[in-house]
This record gives sequence, C-alpha cells and structure tokens, in this order.
Amino acid sequence: MGRSNAWTSEVDWQTGQWQRRDQGPTHHEWHPPSPRGVLAKRPLTFFEVLDSGFRLLRFVPGLTIGAALIVFTLWTLVLTAVGTFAVLEFLPFLNDLVSNDDAMSGFFLLAQMGSFAISLLSLGVAHFLAGLAASGAESSFGARKTTLTHSWRSLHGRRWSLILTALLLGAINLGLLILLGLPSLLFALFDNTGLAIVTAFLALGLWLCALIWLNLRFAFTGSAIAVERLGVRAALRRSWKLTGSGFWRTFGQLGLGYFLSTQLVQLIITPLVTVVTVVATIAIGTAAAGSSSTTVILVIAGAILLLLTTVSSAILFAYFSCLVCVCYFDQRMRSEGFDLVLIRREEGTA
Repeated sequence: MGRSNAWTSEVDWQTGQWQRRDQGPTHHEWHPPSPRGVLAKRPLTFFEVLDSGFRLLRFVPGLTIGAALIVFTLWTLVLTAVGTFAVLEFLPFLNDLVSNDDAMSGFFLLAQMGSFAISLLSLGVAHFLAGLAASGAESSFGARKTTLTHSWRSLHGRRWSLILTALLLGAINLGLLILLGLPSLLFALFDNTGLAIVTAFLALGLWLCALIWLNLRFAFTGSAIAVERLGVRAALRRSWKLTGSGFWRTFGQLGLGYFLSTQLVQLIITPLVTVVTVVATIAIGTAAAGSSSTTVILVIAGAILLLLTTVSSAILFAYFSCLVCVCYFDQRMRSEGFDLVLIRREEGTA
C-alpha cells in the first residue's frame, strides 16, 4: 500500500507495513494541572527543609499542634502526679534540706540536671507525633488537608506499633542514663563528692552524645510505620538505612531546627512567665501572712505556669515532628527518587 500522507496512514509495528489510519488523530481529554502542594515534590535545600516544617505546621495545625497538646497534657499530668507523690513521700527530708544552704545548692543543681534529662527523654514522644503527622505531610504534597481524626483512623492496625516505638526508644534513653549514672551514684554513696560531681558531668555528656546519635539514626521510625505500614523492627531497620546516607545533613537540619524552635518558644513564653511571677509575688506581698489566700495564689500561679509549659512543649514538638516528616520524605526523594512517585500519584488523581 502506497503512502499518501502522514495524516491518513500509519505504520503497523507488527509487520512494518504502511496501512490506512482507521481513525483521526487521537485527542486526549484535558485535565487541569495538579495543585501546587504545600511541600515541594523535589529534593529540598538545607534551609528549605526548615521552612517546610513551618509550612506543614501552619497548613494542618489541628493535626500537628492538636495531637501534641493532647499528648503533652497527658504527659504533664503523669509527671505532676509522680512529682506530687515524691514531695509528699520525702517531705521530712525536704524540710531538713531547706535548712542547709549547701545542700539546697546541690539539690537545685541536681533538679536542673533532672529537668534537662526529662526534657530529652521526651524525645521518645516525637516518634509517635511524627507518625501521626506523616499522613498529613504526605497529603500536603497535593495541598489536601488532613484532620486529626482522619489521621488517627488511617493508622488503624499501626497505633500500637507507634506507641511501642515511643516507649521502646524512651526506655533505651532512660536505660542509658541509668547505666552511665551508676559510677557517680556509687561515688556519692561512699561520700566521695568531688568524684561524684565529675563523673556525673562526664556521664551526662556521654549520655547526651549517645542520645543524639541513637535518636537521629531512628528518627524516621514513626514516619516509616505510618507511611510504609511497617512493623516496629522493620521500621527501625528502615530508619537506620535511610539515615545512613546524608547523616550530617539530617543531623544539621534536625539539630538546628530543634534549637531555633526552642529559642523561639522561649522568646514567647519567658515574658509571660515573668509577668505571672511578678503578679503572684505582688499578690502574696499584699495578702495577709498565714492566710489561705497565699496558698490559693500559689496554686493558681503554679497552674498557669504549668499550662504555659505544656503549651510551649506542645508547639515545640509539633514543629519538630513536622520537621522529621519533611526530612523523611526529602531523604526518600534523594535516595529512592520518591519525588517521581509523588508526581505520578498526583497526576493520576488530577
């Protein structure tokens, strides 16, 4: 068959012969382009990752901040109950401690170190929050909002895995602290105060290094459980593999993001705490000595300070969990070409 023109004939690719075209040119149905996502479907630069964490936090505040508020309210209630029990149990010891200035100085130092350790032990909660935020982060590539209820339902069958992961990593962090703190405790029991203080600071430094390294290598565990539907052991191996490449980049992003968000929260919370403290001091000064109003003022001021601490911790860890999710997807784009999967998926849903 002779070829007339390119519009009325085509090649039969099985025989290699020209044949008449049965139909006219194929017309593809027009589809609108997929919406621009909150998170970019490409590997991000260092500071784009930090900014994307804030973008995700603003895009789904009900999911990120709401989940963090619920978790840290429960966490604060547990710590308050434990602290109240400890104060009531050791009340005679605390009364004797107040009368000794040197003992009080040492007690305040231990209290500050304990508060610092508890704040770092709270990093285990970040894995649970990152798992909750992961579905919202994945949907944000297509500019689709995810509610807290929808995210919780999507984790059906994996909720206990997230909870177990948070408890497991928190237990590992606490176990390392106890193990490294045993030498200083033994020196203190044998009245060797100097060596006890030196070994305590040395143990705290070693524990901090081990804490950062372990939590960084397992940082993507919660996100892997939520997005890839893995079990706890498989998610731990998955996170270890993903953080094996680009370790220092991930360390810089998560470390700088945690530091900057901490400073930002402190800038907002510190003036409020100062105002509450000053008002409470003035109110106690004007109240009658020994009256019940002093106790009421102290209880109200303590409750307000506890509320401010809970809110600030929730905002801090909400952003940190968003940052972990962004780093998780960014690492998958760099090492596995996951950006092509996202683009194809959004084209299919357009």
